[in-house]
Amino acid sequence: MRVKTRRIIDANLNRAREGVRVAEDVLRYGLDCRQLWLQLKQVRLALGQLQRELESRCQLVAARDVAGDVGEGLSLAQEASRVDLGSLVTANLKRAQEALRVLEEVTKLTAPDASGRCKALRYDLYRLEQAAVLVLRNAAGHDAEEE
Repeated sequence: MRVKTRRIIDANLNRAREGVRVAEDVLRYGLDCRQLWLQLKQVRLALGQLQRELESRCQLVAARDVAGDVGEGLSLAQEASRVDLGSLVTANLKRAQEALRVLEEVTKLTAPDASGRCKALRYDLYRLEQAAVLVLRNAAGHDAEEE
């Protein structure tokens, strides 16, 4: 497998796990939502298992080039702006979904058995995002009532 392909896989596995972890922590600590937190944790653990499997086959970390990354340190204004916990959850779940879409496509070239798993995890996140939006709306309503 080419180094460039391994870099894409490595970056997107990290991006997906990081995004899920942010959403997971907001739901756990910020909203006390045990059910969604546990479901997101399962997705993150599945991503970790996928990462370990791909790492053992592909030596992903060895292909990492943080210093040479042309996008390192760049961010858009909307990426730096979050207005509440809901925007954190939504942005990070979108980030994870996008990373899984990249993984779904790139692993078709290198690890076709992983591609279907990436797609299934992406669809899990679509479903969990929908549930999280409902929890967040409900929580926002309770916050408004308390004021």
